[in-house]
Parts: sequence; structure tokens; C-alpha cells
Amino acid sequence: MTTVVAVPDLATRTLQLVDVPSESRFESALVDLVRRLVPGAPLFDDGEVLLYGEGPIVLAGHLDTIPAQSNIPGRIEDGNVHGLGASDMKAGIAVMVELARAGADGRYLFFTREEVPVSESPLPALFESGLLAGTELAVVLEPTDCILHAGCLGNIQARVGFDGESAHSARPWTGVNAIHELVRGLEELVRLEPLDVELDGLTYREVVSAVRVEGGIAANVVPAEASVELNYRYAPGRSREEAEARLRSLVPHGDLQILSNSPAAPPALTNPLAARLLELVPEVAPKQAWTPVAQFAEQGIDAINYGPGETAYAHKADEQVPIANLERCYATLRTFLGSV
Repeated sequence: MTTVVAVPDLATRTLQLVDVPSESRFESALVDLVRRLVPGAPLFDDGEVLLYGEGPIVLAGHLDTIPAQSNIPGRIEDGNVHGLGASDMKAGIAVMVELARAGADGRYLFFTREEVPVSESPLPALFESGLLAGTELAVVLEPTDCILHAGCLGNIQARVGFDGESAHSARPWTGVNAIHELVRGLEELVRLEPLDVELDGLTYREVVSAVRVEGGIAANVVPAEASVELNYRYAPGRSREEAEARLRSLVPHGDLQILSNSPAAPPALTNPLAARLLELVPEVAPKQAWTPVAQFAEQGIDAINYGPGETAYAHKADEQVPIANLERCYATLRTFLGSV
């Protein structure tokens, strides 16, 4: 007798999640919805992190989104679910919820505040609880277009200040222009080319970008202060300390302040369970971004990115996810969890 397995309505579930606002730091309504949807009592629930289930595999996903861009409520149209967070990453959350409701063996981890600096992450409280002991692989359902994204880049946000001396702009030689000092101080960084770093057959690109500049108080005043914010994406293999040292070497004449430093994570493709997932999803790319796989890696837990969201639509005003991706990801992970 053939057993018929019900296919969940992943599109409707994703739209339901999209229509619950959950901008970072304001996710409580979505946390409540997940509590209602996932069967059973959570093993951990501090209002920011929910953990369900057991087994060697953790499926993990964040509940928060960036601020809305006139893209909520969402809609289902032309084979896609549209709306805030559809790709990053309520599509992945929908897959997790439906796998849990179907009774697929695994641990299910939902958490808040991922789209903000890692210093605000609620995950350390869970790590300290010891409830993830025995985890052999974490699968983070970030947007990956239904292929594997291995590892992730580290992410430093920094501010570099340059001092001068104010003066009348008609007599600039009587002062020191801090903006001019800033321009000269960024000369080496402006000439810097992306640095390709190969690890386990994957090529990660290290890049440094100036992302914000501030300085000046009036059109007729030579400014005494100026600053620039830098974003440095560094490859796996560099520690946090090594990455900070490299960034300081690129701006030796400024006063550099590290605002946040989220670590990189190795590919973890030699993990036996990751290798089993690789049999189901043979296409692999390096994760040219930061994701929470790094937080698992710091705890000694191998982790990999695999989710239904489209990377090209993450954080865009017309954010969307193909329904076909939802169904493919669900089927793949159900098979994977059932094989362990």
C-alpha cells in the first residue's frame, strides 16, 4: 500500500509570515505566530529564540527583516510570493515550519535580530544553555537559490577619523583641512583591488569599501574634523584580530574605531552530513556575504547555508521568491532529514 504524503501549501505559509511585520528589534508578533504554528513545546524560549526538536541536525533561520519599502502586505503572483522578507528569509522560515509540522526529525531554531550588528544577536544565550550539544551540522536557510553556499565572509564595520584645524575658507592655509586629510588617508584603500582567497576549492573575495563620509560645518569653514565609515568583508581563514590588523594597515594615518566585527566561517564541506547534503544538492558556491553560520562555527558546530530565497531579490523593494524554490527546498530537506 502506497503512503500518500501531504504536500504543504508553502506559498500561502510564506505569505502569512510576510504579512506579519518583523523588522529587527520588533519581531514579537512573528515569534508568537511561530509558537502557534510549530507543534509541541519549545525546548528553549526566551522571547527571542525558539528551539524545538532533537537530533544531530539543526535547521536555523532568522525571523527579522530590514525596514519595509512599501512592500507589505505581500501577494502571490506569477508563480512567486512577493513582499518584505519573502526571500530573506521568510521563505526559509516557511520551509522550517512546514517540516516541523510534518514531523521531520531535526532541531528547529528560530531567532531574532540577525539583520543588525552581531553584538545584538540573541543566540549566545542559547549557546550557553548547552541545548545544542550533540549537533553535528547546522543548516541555515538563508537565501541561496536552492544551491549550497559554503562558509561565509567576515564583516567589519569601522569608522576612521581625521583631525585638522578650522579656518576661514578664504584663507585655508591658516588651518588644516580634515577632509583633505581624509582624502589623502584613503589613497591606499582606493587603489586596493579585490583579494581572491581560495579555500577548499572555493574562491572568496575580500573587499573594502568606504560606505559613508561625514565632515564640515559650513560652506565658508575649513573643517577641523572628518570621518569615513568602512566596510571590510574578509575571507575564511582570517581571525577577527588578523582582519582588524589588516584594515588598520590600509588606513595608517587615521584614528580607526572598530564598530562591529562578525567573524568568517570555513566551508565545512568535509563534514559527513554536509557531504550527504551535497549528494542531494551538488552545486556549491562560496558565500560572498556574512551569515549566522559563523556563529555556529565559533561554537565548534559545522554549518552550511541552504535555502529557497533568491539572492538577487534579498533586501530589494520588489523582494520575491519562486514557489518552485519553496517546494524544491522543502523536498530536499525532508529527504535529507529522513536519511540521517
